[in-house]
Amino acid sequence: MFLESLSKLKSSYFVDGTTTTKSGLIDCLFLNDPKYLLIDEIDKMSAKDQAMLLNMMETGIVSETKHNKTRTVHVKTSVFATSNNVRGIITPLQSRFFVVELAPYTYEQFYQISIHLLTEEHKIGQDIAKNISDKVWASSRNIRDCVRVGRMAKSVEDIQFLVGTFLNQ
Repeated sequence: MFLESLSKLKSSYFVDGTTTTKSGLIDCLFLNDPKYLLIDEIDKMSAKDQAMLLNMMETGIVSETKHNKTRTVHVKTSVFATSNNVRGIITPLQSRFFVVELAPYTYEQFYQISIHLLTEEHKIGQDIAKNISDKVWASSRNIRDCVRVGRMAKSVEDIQFLVGTFLNQ
């Protein structure tokens, strides 16, 4: 949600860390010259692909040298990234970020977010959404589980079955 909000900024470029490579990032920077590079799940990028960001974040220089092909550009790009686990980010790259760890949701926050996602984004009725939110809070406290259950459940009985079968393991 954080990166989605930033993606509305002019000259921002969003990438998914699970499918991002060094050469893809270099092409992105050369072709798009984004002011803001937004990387979701940076911890899923391989170490060699993460290493490409080190120099760029420190100096603003992006360079690529291949057989008979050399190119260099100076970029003024700020990098924002999300991660489920900072241990998946190589230590030198971690040092180039200001790390913000978010506290777990309170019940009220979880309830508000899940109800909004289920009713507004997924067009699920209010009563079913409230039931899903309560059951998932009692089980996993994971907003993604609310959406997963919401996509499959058509009744209160379905919710109970899905949460009991898949989340209470």
